[in-house]
Amino acid sequence: MNDTLRALRLYASPVFFRENPTLISAAVYLAITAFNLAHPSRTHPAGIHDIGLFWWMAQQGLFTGLSCQYWRQVRSPLAAMYPRLIAAEYRAIHVMLVLGLLLLAVPALILGLPLLNVLALESVNLAISTGSDLTGPKILRPRLRKIRVVIVFGLFFMFMSPTMQDTLMRAPWFLALGLLATTLSATLIELHHSPFAHPDTPAPAIPRPDHKPPNAVFRSLKHALMWQPPPLRRIPLPNGLASGSPLGMLAQSAVTLIVFTTFVVLVNAISSLHAPTLLLVRTAATATLGQVAMLGAMPLPNWMLSRRDWPFLLSLGPFGARSDFTRALYRAHAGRAVMAGTILGLFAAITVTLLGTMPPLRALAAGLALAAVIVGGSYLPSLAVFSPLTNRPGFILVLSMLGSLAGIQIYTTLLFVMSPVPPLAWAFPVMAVAFALVMARLAPRALARADWPIEPPAL
Repeated sequence: MNDTLRALRLYASPVFFRENPTLISAAVYLAITAFNLAHPSRTHPAGIHDIGLFWWMAQQGLFTGLSCQYWRQVRSPLAAMYPRLIAAEYRAIHVMLVLGLLLLAVPALILGLPLLNVLALESVNLAISTGSDLTGPKILRPRLRKIRVVIVFGLFFMFMSPTMQDTLMRAPWFLALGLLATTLSATLIELHHSPFAHPDTPAPAIPRPDHKPPNAVFRSLKHALMWQPPPLRRIPLPNGLASGSPLGMLAQSAVTLIVFTTFVVLVNAISSLHAPTLLLVRTAATATLGQVAMLGAMPLPNWMLSRRDWPFLLSLGPFGARSDFTRALYRAHAGRAVMAGTILGLFAAITVTLLGTMPPLRALAAGLALAAVIVGGSYLPSLAVFSPLTNRPGFILVLSMLGSLAGIQIYTTLLFVMSPVPPLAWAFPVMAVAFALVMARLAPRALARADWPIEPPAL
């Protein structure tokens, strides 16, 4: 009992809040959820639509922060020497996750939603947020499980939709109970950790020397998707499929649109027991554009969170002083942001034009407006670099999530789903471009004066 109490006290320590930045995002989204409860929308009838997106993100942030603390403790090289420590941490994380489930159930219960269904929905987020590959030095993490990654991302984005949350809230009690039992069991199994291999566990297989390399078609496809225009091949920023590669981003957008649209159509058909109609497909595809823009915009500011290589690049690269290096960072970011905004905006415009849900000229105007807001939103985390108090991974992560997960998705819905579009929505692109220009001018100087790297080298 005393061991468990000592482990629980760590969840109230300053290091817990300092080393788990997703807790800040959880607090922000929980505050937005509370605001939406106090000022409900009149667009939908009373229900989960008022809080769904931000409530779901608050769950993800809180459960991830608690799990990161647990895995840091039990995966420490010294933990193997103290079996009681591992057992105490295992009991403590159960207590904290139960408290988290009950705390986050309050907003939904205020709306009069059934407790069992609420807990079932929360348990889905709990199961996908407790992965053992969350944090810590990579050498101490387990091998990445690709199937689990696919399932986690699928469930996360599926239930982020208030429509899917509504469907689960209307499910019979026995289905909610079955889902709750399944996800809680999966969570308990995932959290179980032993630093010692079981005697019956087979030794890892030694790779064979005659392992065949990937075939030429796969290599060619990978090179094509990762190709970057020469001006965007900037050394300071890491290359990525969705942040620096135009063909990769275009392919990602098309796959996201098809997968999410198909899923929404199938769920609607199963729940209504009617065959899908063309109108349903068009409506679902248009509503999915928010997820397409969000997934494309999300990786753009990630470079601000990965600073451990900056001292080496500054010392070994042809940049000169720190101010020259930070300007090179922002020049590279500007190129990628403009490219991503243009691709995502034109993709959305072409999609609604082909679907026939918007006239071509109106679709082009909406696409250009979306592109401008994506560029401006990618500069939102730059606000953090102006003060040592805010220039931390947690605050940068919150600004990044507010810009991509919330702002871009909501703005895409305003442009392409709502009719008519609020007049104020057309002013956002001008403000976004002005904001980006100001940040591109001022942020490099502030970042050059800041203290970096922020992340410890082991991560």
